[in-house]
Amino acid sequence: MPLGVQTEVVGVKETIKALRRVDPEFRKEFNRAAKAIVAPMVAEAKGLYPKLPLSGMARPWTPKAFSIFPWQVAKVRSSVTVKTSTRRNKNSVLYVSQGNPAGILFETVTTGNRLGQNIRARSDRVLWPTADRHAPKIQAGIALLVKQAERTVQGMVD
Repeated sequence: MPLGVQTEVVGVKETIKALRRVDPEFRKEFNRAAKAIVAPMVAEAKGLYPKLPLSGMARPWTPKAFSIFPWQVAKVRSSVTVKTSTRRNKNSVLYVSQGNPAGILFETVTTGNRLGQNIRARSDRVLWPTADRHAPKIQAGIALLVKQAERTVQGMVD
C-alpha cells in the first residue's frame, strides 16, 4: 500500500519518460539513483518495526482464506520497498510501500476499533513519520537528480 505523502517536483514524470525513450540504460541508472536517495528513509523505517506489536499477532489469522498473521518482523521489514512508476493514472512517480499483509494492517489500522486502539496504544505508525522526517532531504535529492537527468536528456537530443 503506497504511503500518502506527496512531494511535487515539476517535470519528474516527463523526464523519466524521456529517459526511457532516449536511453533505457540511463533510465535504469536514474531509478537506482532515486532508490539510493530514499534508502536512508527505508533503512530507518525497517528498523523501527516492533518485534511483536501485540501478543495475539504471533498466531495465525486467516479470514476468508487470506493469511494476515502471524506477524513475522523479518518479512514485514523486507516488504518495505521503493518503486517508480510513470503510469498515467498514478499520482506518485516514486513511492515507498509496505507489501506484507500484517505490515499493511499495522500501518493503516485506525483507532476506530479494538484492534486499532490496542496497536496504537503500544506502537506508532512507522512509514509516515519516517517519511516526514526525511522529506526535505529526499525532495532536495530528487530535484538534483531530475536536473541532472534533464541535462543528460537535452545533451542526447541535441
